[in-house]
Amino acid sequence: MTTVDTRVRSVLNAPRGQRFSRPGLSHPTNVRPESHQERRERLLRQMRGNPRVAYMLEHGELPHWMTVARQRREQAEREARQVGAPADLPTGSPAIRRGRHRAPRRRWALPALAVSAALLLGQRVAEAIGQPLAQSVGFPL
Repeated sequence: MTTVDTRVRSVLNAPRGQRFSRPGLSHPTNVRPESHQERRERLLRQMRGNPRVAYMLEHGELPHWMTVARQRREQAEREARQVGAPADLPTGSPAIRRGRHRAPRRRWALPALAVSAALLLGQRVAEAIGQPLAQSVGFPL
């Protein structure tokens, strides 16, 4: 048996999923994935010294006006519930239903009206000059 045959045989004898190396896999597969909080802390450690990160840590993730707007919105909802407004009514404007996804509506009425008006006008002009419409346009009968 040659060396190529032994390598092929070793690959084919390996259990499924371990036959070939995976170069894109940089960490072992039996390590548990990190949580959102762990990932956030790891990234913040990497970005230590960044002025934007320092500002975010000092002042919070959201701007102050967003926090105030959320508090006002929640307060208005609480007051509406206390007054006795029905909770099943949707808040905000109702959605406009469209036939197809964001497709504009076809506007066929105006062109159809314009064509009809042109035909009627042409017929009246042809009657006024005393010729049938087909002859005035140039169609042989």
